[in-house]
Amino acid sequence: QVNTAMHEAKLMEECDELMEIIRQRKQVIAVKIKETKVMKLRKLAQQVANCRQCLERSTVLINQAEHILKESDHARFLQTARSVAERVAMATASSQVLIPDINFNDAFENFALDFSREKKLLEGLDYLTAPNPPAVREELCTASHDTITVHWISEDEFSVSSYELQYTICTGQANFIS
Repeated sequence: QVNTAMHEAKLMEECDELMEIIRQRKQVIAVKIKETKVMKLRKLAQQVANCRQCLERSTVLINQAEHILKESDHARFLQTARSVAERVAMATASSQVLIPDINFNDAFENFALDFSREKKLLEGLDYLTAPNPPAVREELCTASHDTITVHWISEDEFSVSSYELQYTICTGQANFIS
């Protein structure tokens, strides 16, 4: 019961840590999305303001042109028509700059939220168990006067297949063990 309670507490602690990491990352990503939204809305508001200014200038020019068209004095008409025509030409040239540079369909192209790898890792969470003990293959084991070789097989994919143990016999002189 004590061992089970200890493992349950450890499970709760680890899961709480994972949830806290996810909560923090969620907040960071949400802030980035909001910052991008604010930036894009500012850019769009600036474009709207530019278009309004252009519209106001165009409206003034149209009113002036209509007023000139009503002019009955031919000399005065020719004098004012030239300046209005030049201003219309300048306004037409500057209106090409007002093409929106925001593509609303790709507004969040920099945010590719793909949590499939993380979901797969979380779904794979499980209680770890000790590997099965290896099976010694006695027919491959050897021994000589200074070497013992032990061979075994294991079900683990990253396990060692054999070890070699060397030893020396104590004779009272300097001994070396490797």
